[in-house]
Amino acid sequence: MEYSKARRLAEIIVRLRIRKVTAEERAFLNDWLDESEANRQTYKRIVRGESIARRLKTEETIQSSTDFAQITEQIARRLTRKHRRPWRIGAWSAAAAIVAATVGYFALFHEPEPAFVPYAMERVVAAATPIADAKVLLVTADGKQFDLEKELPDSLNAGQSLVRNEKGQLVYEQKDTPSPTKIQEEWHKVITSIGGEYFVRLGDGTRVWLNANTELEFPAEFVADKRIVRLKGEAYFEVARDTRKPFIVETAGLHTKVLGTSFNVKAYPDETDERTTLLEGRVEVSLAQAPDGTPIPRTELTPGMQAQWETGSEALAVKAVNPTDAIAWRRGEFVFNDEDIQVVLQTLSRWYGVEFISTNTEDETYTFSGMMSKDDQLSSTLEILTLAGGPVFRIDGKKVYMSKNKSGL
Repeated sequence: MEYSKARRLAEIIVRLRIRKVTAEERAFLNDWLDESEANRQTYKRIVRGESIARRLKTEETIQSSTDFAQITEQIARRLTRKHRRPWRIGAWSAAAAIVAATVGYFALFHEPEPAFVPYAMERVVAAATPIADAKVLLVTADGKQFDLEKELPDSLNAGQSLVRNEKGQLVYEQKDTPSPTKIQEEWHKVITSIGGEYFVRLGDGTRVWLNANTELEFPAEFVADKRIVRLKGEAYFEVARDTRKPFIVETAGLHTKVLGTSFNVKAYPDETDERTTLLEGRVEVSLAQAPDGTPIPRTELTPGMQAQWETGSEALAVKAVNPTDAIAWRRGEFVFNDEDIQVVLQTLSRWYGVEFISTNTEDETYTFSGMMSKDDQLSSTLEILTLAGGPVFRIDGKKVYMSKNKSGL
């Protein structure tokens, strides 16, 4: 990589971590991330570092310990390395920790005072159930299962499609031989479990990034007049344009219909709402089922808009959002904007594989706003929540006990 490009990327990475990046800079970074899986892994290694939130006591401490010029230069040098090398511990880790410190500062000191969620004595408030034994699992139409991190062969035949495993990516390609006029679609399923993420390129060229604890079901080859996929969990889609065959994402509560665009769908069964966020193009969002005797509620989104459906509701809510926050998980980040603590804990459960248990006898409520790295240790992430005015936590294996104060633990 040319040094000038590396330097610009380094500056953007630093500005992103301190929440001062522009939309143009975000687009430049996202374009680079989408060039290859290696770029995404390099980015994750760059921002990885032990969270030092416990050392952040005052604004002066952060300002005196932050040398942005040094951080930028070290990131640029890392980006210009021609060969991938093992992660190094030492001066570079210190620079990564400074970036993490800056993130902690903006999360802890620049967010509004949080509000609080009811809890009961010894009640499980968030627990992610693994939906597969393997971190990433492929289930083919004939029921065969492959652990994508271990056993998928270099190529696999699936009807008129060839499935290839390319270093953390699953790629479907149509064979050179033409398909028969009539062919039955063979449905495959990719499942990510707790802490798992994966990239899939569908047979039509559509690119899909799956978040943790997510299930995507799709035809190995699209032969019907509609390209339909089914989702449980969260995924980001970049849909290949085909005006003859609209692309439809079906979840339990919503249908999202597009021709060619980029959007994020979040539809976890253990959460109380489903959301479609549009980044580029246009999509039409409708309820999966209409209220009895009425037309199906539907709405068309423009970039920067989000459609939200509350479980049991008969209507869609639409609002303007920062769409890049919706796909922060692709950059290895958790971003919360005035989110109920229940949503925060469910998100952490799916990533860290823990169960949160309340020990409070009094009802309290809170919300949280801030940004954290998915590469941080769970203990460091929980400390950010506590320092932001949330509960205190005690980790006991795969169980995390939480209370208003330490005496409750």
